[in-house]
Amino acid sequence: MFKEKKPLETKNKESLLEIKKKVETVTTVNKENHNPSSLAFNEWLAGVIDGDGYFNLSKKGIARFTVVMDIRDKQVLYEIKHKFGGSIYTIANANALRYQLSGKKGLITLINAVNGLIRNPTRLLQINKLCVKYEIELLYPKPLTYYNGWLSGFIDSDGSIYLNEKSGQIFISASQKNKYLLEPLIKLYSGRIDITSPKAEAFKYIIYRKQEVFNMIDNYFSKYPLISKKQKRINLTKEFFLKRPSLNCKDIQKLQQWVLFKDRWDKYID
Repeated sequence: MFKEKKPLETKNKESLLEIKKKVETVTTVNKENHNPSSLAFNEWLAGVIDGDGYFNLSKKGIARFTVVMDIRDKQVLYEIKHKFGGSIYTIANANALRYQLSGKKGLITLINAVNGLIRNPTRLLQINKLCVKYEIELLYPKPLTYYNGWLSGFIDSDGSIYLNEKSGQIFISASQKNKYLLEPLIKLYSGRIDITSPKAEAFKYIIYRKQEVFNMIDNYFSKYPLISKKQKRINLTKEFFLKRPSLNCKDIQKLQQWVLFKDRWDKYID
């Protein structure tokens, strides 16, 4: 006796269902990749990675991605963990946390998210090793534009916001060993680049003029806010210029307001 063959029509139906599922999956992925909010997050993430991220492929072929940050900025690491999985660890004898991702699925998702957005040459060389491992074509970044979440992520990782009471200025800065990574920022956001110190062997991008700082707050950070606690200081910046007393100020009320403001600034409280 011959076994009854499965009807051809059923096979076709199953194939059509499979194809439909694949098309729906691809469509969903494409929508996600072209979603403006998703793109802004990926740009931000690329900035974080260019600052404090690290891709590693061991001699045994084990791939890892890590980010180490001050414990005060833990929200940055939890944002990444929420999106891609992974784990967060405390670092012994240091006020810092380490995020680590080693699962294949999470790593591939993360690579695809930032592929074409990474700008740090060192980080490009690192991620390329993982791209080769997972057979992903490495994409190079397009020139940086003003409205791009990259700077926000870069400041979240390698940046700082601090004030100088004597000069009456607030500084928004970001440090890097690679000067060429910082140079495009001058054309887009103004500011300047200094050498931090001979020992540090690094460069620092700085914005400090009042109008330039206000322009960044109104036109850039309003659209791409920082995720780290540094955003608290961005929120307090304009208030600084209102509360800062003159050098010879003897008004007790103003001095008290300044003390309260300074306490909020130091504690990163809005």
